[in-house]
Amino acid sequence: MNNFVIKEINAEGYNRFLLWLSFENLMDNLSSIEEAPSMLHTSGRILIDQLFVTGDGDNRFICCDFQNGKLDLKTAHIVSPADLFRKETVDWLHDNYNYVEHSILTENQRQKVKDGIAF
Repeated sequence: MNNFVIKEINAEGYNRFLLWLSFENLMDNLSSIEEAPSMLHTSGRILIDQLFVTGDGDNRFICCDFQNGKLDLKTAHIVSPADLFRKETVDWLHDNYNYVEHSILTENQRQKVKDGIAF
């Protein structure tokens, strides 16, 4: 199983959306993110959903700039993005429920994923 999914987007000022699919620290896998085909040779701003690390806490979403695929961690900060990103996460997890089965999500959150309800 992959630790992340990166989607190319053009919404709310973001160029990429990364769904982190592991309970492990994202920074321990920074090179694999930066070397992903959808990151190479591109620049912009990335939104990262850390649902499986933080749960649905205030620090769930972070964003930062990236240049030629390299994340500029000096620009990283917590954000509250539009609901469309929460929906994007739930839709992907609904279709790939095996990632949810042994995650930190509560039973209520797991049921929301099954039902396709964003949270």
